[in-house]
Amino acid sequence: MKEKKRRTQFMRVAEELGLSFSKKSDRALRKRLKEFSRFATRSGKHRYHANIINVLRDNRFAGEMVFFECWQRWGNSGTMDGVFYFRSPGMNWPQFSLREMLAAKQLFLGAMTGNSGLKVEKHTKFSERYYLTSNDEKAALELFDGKLVTSLESQEGFHIEAHRDEVIIYTANTEYRTVNYRPYKRIEPDELEQLRSKAIDIFERFRS
Repeated sequence: MKEKKRRTQFMRVAEELGLSFSKKSDRALRKRLKEFSRFATRSGKHRYHANIINVLRDNRFAGEMVFFECWQRWGNSGTMDGVFYFRSPGMNWPQFSLREMLAAKQLFLGAMTGNSGLKVEKHTKFSERYYLTSNDEKAALELFDGKLVTSLESQEGFHIEAHRDEVIIYTANTEYRTVNYRPYKRIEPDELEQLRSKAIDIFERFRS
């Protein structure tokens, strides 16, 4: 009943914002999402399943813009994230993943994976706050120039991933992630308009 009420609230918000609504995603979107590490298929004991619900699509957006909630399950545990997906034909971003993360967790993750993340020169605070990885270090560091880094430092509560002409911007809602030492929570439908504006602003900064 709680999820049904939540779905009804998202339907109302979609109508107010002029967006289309569907309970679940289509196969084409799910296939494209597999290109991102957030949705990549793992094997063995790390295998998980992602259930995409409450899909709101802006058909007026130049390119493609979709919001959805994603319940991602590992065994008996999991997370519920609010994800903004953008596709902008003609763009060609390097593959990267940018996660807001405490410095201690970055060090731990670097020790576990052997990847301590990319450091943005002359932006020590940014590098201490964000864990940036890419399969093309040179292109990623060229993308994260001073202007872009400064604009991202004013944002909080988002993770960002890019792949060619696609970007996902999402609120990471896990028991291990905090922003200013406060745990994330599942977004409320009435917060969507404000978060959508922030996500569009972030996306436009990458596209400019």
